[in-house]
Amino acid sequence: MRGSEFTRLGCGRRCACGAAVAIGALLAGCGEGRFSADLATDPPADPEINQVQVSLLGLELRKTDGATAALEFRAGEPVDLLDLREGEPMRLFTGEELPAGQYTGVRLLFDEGEDATVVSTNGDVFPVLLSDGSFAQVDFTVEDDESSRELLTLTLDLRQSLRFDDVDDEYTLTPLLRTVRTDEAAQVEGGVNASCPVGTSLILGGAVYAFAGADVTPDDLDGAAAEPYATTSVVLDPDSGQFSYALRFLPADDYTLALSCRGNEDELGADDDLEFGDAETVSIEAGDVLQRNFS
Repeated sequence: MRGSEFTRLGCGRRCACGAAVAIGALLAGCGEGRFSADLATDPPADPEINQVQVSLLGLELRKTDGATAALEFRAGEPVDLLDLREGEPMRLFTGEELPAGQYTGVRLLFDEGEDATVVSTNGDVFPVLLSDGSFAQVDFTVEDDESSRELLTLTLDLRQSLRFDDVDDEYTLTPLLRTVRTDEAAQVEGGVNASCPVGTSLILGGAVYAFAGADVTPDDLDGAAAEPYATTSVVLDPDSGQFSYALRFLPADDYTLALSCRGNEDELGADDDLEFGDAETVSIEAGDVLQRNFS
């Protein structure tokens, strides 16, 4: 662990076990800011992935001057990231004290001393190489001798984070996060009753992509042109037989939504023809739960 260490208490069902704070060069000028964070995930492209097992170690936060502060658990926390696709997110930290400063970025820390694996629906186990992700944007300030509270929800988009190497039969996880203040988080959801081209299906490849901005021309995850801000899979309710989707934890903004029946074919970094259907622009406000159906 880097820098000085202060023991914090945690827990509860939704929180990883107690945390320790490593603040390195940021010790000067501690403020009264309190920071809390939750973690959710969006599903991977491959519907045959049944588990993504990692050991979470905490978070690293970056300030405007480039200095960083690490919030770390006392020990790595084993997590199946697919368990965070729905329901309550995982509480990472509650009321942690941060040094004074303006914070602009956050990223996940993993315990690289523990193996990470992907498990398929047929039981095959693949190793996962862990790579540092870019800092996701945040914007909050902790001031000396002033009380502040910040609660963020971080969402890890596994479709945009997992890459498979079919030569070495292994995955690389390069975390791509988005963030939103929890009390401002919005959601877009709805039913899906669209016809898919021959050879494709909603149950295997149904996916909804959200692009930041209005009237964006949808594109796949090829690293060129428009890249999605958020993605999710279409899911089948076995009781009703109905398909639906939900894009969770979005900040207020305009988004272009597009449906593909070939989302399972979207290989990270490759130019794939996903054949998106008609795109639709939506505007969401903080706290909205917006209904938009695809038919």
